[in-house]
Amino acid sequence: MVAPDAPVVLKVENLNAGKMVQNVSFELRKGEILGFSGLMGAGRTETARALFGADPKQSGKISIRGKDGQLREVTINSPQDAVKYGIGYLSEDRRRYGCVVQKSVTENTTLATMEEFTSGIFINKSKENVKELATKTPNCEQLVVNLSGGNQQKVVIAKWLTRDSEILIFDEPTRGIDVGAKNEIYKLMNRLAAEGKSIIMISSEMTEVLRMSDRIIVMCEGKVTGNIDISEATQEHIMNKATRNID
Repeated sequence: MVAPDAPVVLKVENLNAGKMVQNVSFELRKGEILGFSGLMGAGRTETARALFGADPKQSGKISIRGKDGQLREVTINSPQDAVKYGIGYLSEDRRRYGCVVQKSVTENTTLATMEEFTSGIFINKSKENVKELATKTPNCEQLVVNLSGGNQQKVVIAKWLTRDSEILIFDEPTRGIDVGAKNEIYKLMNRLAAEGKSIIMISSEMTEVLRMSDRIIVMCEGKVTGNIDISEATQEHIMNKATRNID
């Protein structure tokens, strides 16, 4: 459970990005798992993509906590900008956007930090540092295409941990993986939060949102319709907010 006085590391104010992201505002605290819930088409993924710079924004203010502890407005117009400010994004479609399945575990893990592992145009293999995520593979040269869905997801997470991202956006983190792998992902997310990482988790599974979140943002038709502390969250409460829009 995140401390109530934990500092805000990300503040989003009146973010607009087309019809699916309308005046979205929320805060994320250090060590918090902030769940995003809502029905299909609510605008959750679109909000994450706009925040990460993957989709264009019309307006809005994004502020990130710097090393001096101060929140400052930043400009994020591309994923490269977001990465520079310490944001990592794990897409709901990991095979399309999260990893290069025909490359090895090692190569995928270092994709977000390639500049740290290269000398000129060549990859310096001696500098590669793959995070230990209990990926069940014979070796780090195993092609990602040959891994299970759960282990592919761990490779994507490892990529952003190698980058040492302070803010992690998990979009449908356990979609398409078995129960055992789900529990491993849950344990990892809890460990990251305990270590001070801040997580935005988008999930269509109500039980997952209730199990993992410290606080829940509910969206409906592109707008935030609820900001619920986990102590007050129930399926009925969330569904009520997810099925009514506000003006």
